[in-house]
Amino acid sequence: MQPWHENIGKRQVKAPKIYLRDSGLLHNLLGLQDHFSLLGHPRLGASWDGFALEQVLHRVRPEQT
Repeated sequence: MQPWHENIGKRQVKAPKIYLRDSGLLHNLLGLQDHFSLLGHPRLGASWDGFALEQVLHRVRPEQT
């Protein structure tokens, strides 16, 4: 997805955002071993975003999963 990010210099910068739909793969790449290490990690929000995106896509296109 291509979000807009507002720069402090009052100009708009377009930056792509990458979503990993497989949260298990993301957790492995980040080296997270358990639930508690995930809760303290700065990428907790990214993990939740990928999970939510996967759930929405499964509801919208269940035959393609």
